[in-house]
Amino acid sequence: MNANPAAPRTLLRLAVCLGGIVLLGCVMSPPLYWTGTWLAEAGVLPVVKGFPFHRYFSRSMQISALLMLWPAFRWVGIRRMGELGIRPNELWKKDVAAGFLMALVPLAVLSAGYLWTGVHEMRSAWEGSGFVRIAGTAVAVSTIEEVLFRGVLLGLCLRAMGPWRAAVVSSAVFAAVHFLRGSKAPLDGPVTWMSGFGQVPLLFSGAPEWPLIGWGAVSLFAAGMLLAYAAVRTRSLFLAAGLHAGWIFGQQGLQLISKYQGKAPEFLLPWVGPNVVSGAVPTGLVPLAVLGGTAFIVWMYARRARDSR
Repeated sequence: MNANPAAPRTLLRLAVCLGGIVLLGCVMSPPLYWTGTWLAEAGVLPVVKGFPFHRYFSRSMQISALLMLWPAFRWVGIRRMGELGIRPNELWKKDVAAGFLMALVPLAVLSAGYLWTGVHEMRSAWEGSGFVRIAGTAVAVSTIEEVLFRGVLLGLCLRAMGPWRAAVVSSAVFAAVHFLRGSKAPLDGPVTWMSGFGQVPLLFSGAPEWPLIGWGAVSLFAAGMLLAYAAVRTRSLFLAAGLHAGWIFGQQGLQLISKYQGKAPEFLLPWVGPNVVSGAVPTGLVPLAVLGGTAFIVWMYARRARDSR
């Protein structure tokens, strides 16, 4: 990994690329919404039926970031992923499966504890097909976010600073970006070509209030540090992607079959609070302790994997 400081010109170009991502995402979000709505009404893609515009806006930003990756890399002088510290991984299937299980099993134990103690209560009715949608979300989101945050952002940080500082910076950005949500309020009128631009000033309007935003930020930062460690130790994104997918599947699965019973957001804090950011980020000291246990398992796995490779 190159530890040379990034040139000011490179940083300026990255800032321009970020502006391009936002612009493209704003332009893409209306046609993505129209297409998704049409497919849902036609019965081709019923899982997206009723999705509000802000969800399409969020996905448009992620798709835009992926589309801009290659031209942005070329512009700043990066020709291959190896320059960001990513190496071929012949054991990628093992890493994905191990990461998924190392994230899901502790989370399943935590979920069982929630149900047993009454923190969560089983819903009277829920559809098993919801797990198919959650699985698709877990695969898509974990892939996109690991490429962006651990592949690109962490890789660029590693070119400018040491591993620990790079992990801290990338994890802080990872936590902050998750609170960038378009307004959940219904649009005043129909979706137009300008609707995406109208979401930009409202990016933080969907963030939870204090203290939930603080607890959510701590959970996201801790998860980001663990994912960064997995990526750096294995020089690959597959272990981190498996972890990420396991967390999303477990948390959203819990939200599907049960409901948090706190009367107010701070009801059980600092021990346990409601999930934030689309029901996928737990809050409180108990989930953080479980995350610490996952971190220990990942540390053991990554140490042995690196020695064997």
